Amino acid sequence: MSESGQPSEAGGGGWIVLGVLNEILLKLATQPDLPSLWQEACASARWIVPSQRLCVVLGDEDGGARIAARYHAGAFEHGAPAGSVVVDAWMVAALTAQRAAWFKGPWDEPRQVDLARAWLLADDPDVVFHVPIQVYRRTIGSMLFALEDQRQIDRKALASATTYALYVGATYTMLKNQLDLAAASEQLRAQNDELERVQRELRLQLDRVRAQHEAMLEMSTPIIQVWDSVLTLPVIGTVDSVRAARMMEEVLAAIVAHGARFMIVDLTGAQAADAPTIEHLLRLFAATKLLGSRCVVCGVPTAMVGTLLEIGGSLDGIPVFGTLKSALQHVMGAVGRPPR
Repeated sequence: MSESGQPSEAGGGGWIVLGVLNEILLKLATQPDLPSLWQEACASARWIVPSQRLCVVLGDEDGGARIAARYHAGAFEHGAPAGSVVVDAWMVAALTAQRAAWFKGPWDEPRQVDLARAWLLADDPDVVFHVPIQVYRRTIGSMLFALEDQRQIDRKALASATTYALYVGATYTMLKNQLDLAAASEQLRAQNDELERVQRELRLQLDRVRAQHEAMLEMSTPIIQVWDSVLTLPVIGTVDSVRAARMMEEVLAAIVAHGARFMIVDLTGAQAADAPTIEHLLRLFAATKLLGSRCVVCGVPTAMVGTLLEIGGSLDGIPVFGTLKSALQHVMGAVGRPPR
């Protein structure tokens, strides 16, 4: 296993003037995506620590590491070498360090263990210099520089590299948060669009249901003019509050429109015999009388008779017949015309 240690104060280079460093940092801050950021970070890092090879290692959620970017001889590659599966253990160990350090050769271990390690050590460097990438004092990654000579790491190089790595970490974190927020916002917009589409479909379905319901209500209130001033209302099925209100509206309007003297209410097809249904019908009979039209009832179901008596309802003054034919004969006789 290779040795590790802290940078010495010996050496001559690696220090970069503040103006150039500031220009590099400004350029980093303008990168639009993570691949572009890592490419610029790797290219600029060679101005700070001239190295044979450079790679950026990021920690993952499982405590391991992954290669984010590599740089060698002006060529940038995003991610690990093809075929890499696991980053070598000493790269993972670099992520636990809180300050710069190095791994020193010779590199006697087999390099077939990991292709990323083999790539970094391809030129047999003297040391691999590690600078932690930290955000809020938490190490999230590492910049690994393969150096020909350990003496390239002096105090000035250490200060520049440490400052640079800190800025790279902050820039990476801010850009990643922006991209994550943009992705989340886009996902939210897509979800909102889908929700609006579903709502539109539901409104269309509701409109269709309402239209069908209106059509059914119209069909359920078929007021028939059987003779001048004589109307017939067949009541089929159940009569709820909505249908009763519609029947009341249609019947009264028809009486006024036709000047009807008689309104025959045929209950032969009525199915419900509960108290609310009977109360609705009684109100209809009373309203018909108030408009000056005589109400005639026929076909009262047997079950409705018992309920009518239980609730104290009365058909006093309303002619009641067993069949529609009998009711028609009565009405036509009253108007002085033979039934059709």
